[in-house]
Amino acid sequence: MRTLILMLVIFSAGFALRAGAVATVPGIYSESYSQPYMYDMDSYYNLRLASNLLEHGTLSEDGWDRYSYYPPGVPLDYPPLLAYLTLLVYMILSPLTGLTDLAFWLPTFIAPLAGVLVFALARSLDCDDLSSAAAGLLAVSVPFYFMRTVPGFYDTDMFNLVLPLAVVLSLQVSLKESSWRYAVLGGVLMALYSTAWNGWQILYILLAASMIFSFKLRRREPIILLLVSTALIEVLAPGSILSILFGAFRIPGGVSSAYPFPNPYANITELQRPDLADAVVALGPGLLLAGIAGFRGLIRYQRKSVLLPLLSLWTVTGAILMFWGIRFSEITALPILVTSALFLTDIRRNEIRVGFMDSPDPTFRKSLHVAVATMVILPSFLICIESYSALHPRVNDDLMAAADYIRENTPTGTVVICNWVHGHFFAFMAERPVNFDGRLAYIETLPRRGADYPLDPRVPGVYREYWQNRALATSDPVLSADILSMLASSGDDAYLEVLKNENDPAASAIILGDILGVKRGERADYLIERYGFHDGTAKKVESILNRKSDYVLVTYDRLIDKGYWILYYGSWNFTGKTEEPLYSTGTITSLEPLRSSDGLVYDSGSMKFNGVNVSRLYLVNGNSRIIEGDPDSDIVAFALLERNRTVVLQRKYEGSMFVRLVLLGDGGGVFRAVMRSGDVTVWEPIDEGKIK
Repeated sequence: MRTLILMLVIFSAGFALRAGAVATVPGIYSESYSQPYMYDMDSYYNLRLASNLLEHGTLSEDGWDRYSYYPPGVPLDYPPLLAYLTLLVYMILSPLTGLTDLAFWLPTFIAPLAGVLVFALARSLDCDDLSSAAAGLLAVSVPFYFMRTVPGFYDTDMFNLVLPLAVVLSLQVSLKESSWRYAVLGGVLMALYSTAWNGWQILYILLAASMIFSFKLRRREPIILLLVSTALIEVLAPGSILSILFGAFRIPGGVSSAYPFPNPYANITELQRPDLADAVVALGPGLLLAGIAGFRGLIRYQRKSVLLPLLSLWTVTGAILMFWGIRFSEITALPILVTSALFLTDIRRNEIRVGFMDSPDPTFRKSLHVAVATMVILPSFLICIESYSALHPRVNDDLMAAADYIRENTPTGTVVICNWVHGHFFAFMAERPVNFDGRLAYIETLPRRGADYPLDPRVPGVYREYWQNRALATSDPVLSADILSMLASSGDDAYLEVLKNENDPAASAIILGDILGVKRGERADYLIERYGFHDGTAKKVESILNRKSDYVLVTYDRLIDKGYWILYYGSWNFTGKTEEPLYSTGTITSLEPLRSSDGLVYDSGSMKFNGVNVSRLYLVNGNSRIIEGDPDSDIVAFALLERNRTVVLQRKYEGSMFVRLVLLGDGGGVFRAVMRSGDVTVWEPIDEGKIK
């Protein structure tokens, strides 16, 4: 009974910690649309798959996802467990909740199970109840794991502690009881994990590496676990094990290199290399210290167990992977959760005798045990509670209104072009294909792009990040419309066709950018005369660029915060160093005189930005009023009075489509606004067939 109560306390603490975010975060629930909003946009991708499974009995039609990276779409290659689990729970609870509400709350119920499993694993290692419970509480409050398992973070992260812990617990029990049945269970759970997250190969490799010690120790259980998991994984997804050997290690390279194109992965927070302070906050200072100290107990008590090499290799691997991003702190957390329980147990057993700790008095040892456990746990909980303020839904009623408009007023084949952050949202809510979304280049599918891959193995790629930004950075409205038309109608086909001829990615991007600026009907001749293309190849490229598809472009104020990267990537230099644009945005702190938080001042005819003269100031309040300044200055400023924002940029971007669409709301003569809601605008091309 005591064990059950402690497990319930751990689970309840993890649930309450996450549920508390709902009460403190504004805008998390829409009264207008009667549904909660998700924090992370990948949630809408998962929600779309679950909805497909519910409505059509399959994750996607014929295994092809026509709503993502369109055209041409992509083979659906995504772990299905989350969708199937959601559907199973929904079938039980459908009289009480809707699918979106269920998805919103699901991680809050799944993630705390990690604490229960850590408790059970620690007890199987003969840790006392308090030490085991403390480790369980640490598991439910690992700060990075917490942030990715709050309500509204409907993603596969919820499994990334739970299922590996279940595998390790099964392995430990099988070793302790010499039971092949638990080893088989561990193999089944490992196979289940392979359907939950594309990074399952990490655990499989660690288990396989640890098997060497199984032979040395003459234990059959780890070998049974590995053989069962291997067989089941191959049954579920043939070729998966071989993909580990031949392709899995291409993934970090896919993240770090997009040559010669700009790399959108470089701006994703979770893939940034953390410094020491970031790592400590992500894992929790108490967990990090206790976990490291606990290796002393691991070596003492488990020196003849496969757990010693497994958890040691796991810790080293996690630490190395964190160089590729803070996202991998979830991997690092698991082994040190186990060793933290061993550390606290050592204190209880008087195995640690340093300074004032060197006292055999039972009352003192018990008090010290409680005090240290509290000090280890408390920082993680405080960090999690402090993190509430960092939680902001990336969706609001204005974006919902835009999705509604697109769904109700455009043909079903209309392609939505938007910043990749909201691609999954529009694919689900607008029920339309999107050109680019949060899976970016689908690098997790690199290991499986072999001879039987139905697309060019270079697709998906990061090319569309450049072309979308080029369409906004250019001051040529017609070129902008032609770029977006190319993306909507032919995707990467034109670039790949030029690349086939040139066999030089940088040169191919430059050539394609050049011919997009040539009038329609003259492009084939231009390719032949300017670049020496053969007649057939030139005409094929021209034919690709002449394809047409309905599309809409969605802009919103969040792009103001991304303006630096839009202009930087959109002006990419494929042959040398790209010039970094001057770009600054601030909030208006005073109207008379006009002042902004980033140093813009307009007072009595004087216009300066951090002491430097400004050439022109746009006062935008529905209409635009232009105030002339220093004609020799290279700085242009915009005061968006209704939005309480200011933007300062270089003069060469004054006429860019970014300025015209996002800041001024002017379609540049090639787009018309067909819907506005708050700061969100839906644009469609004007007479696109007549352009050039």
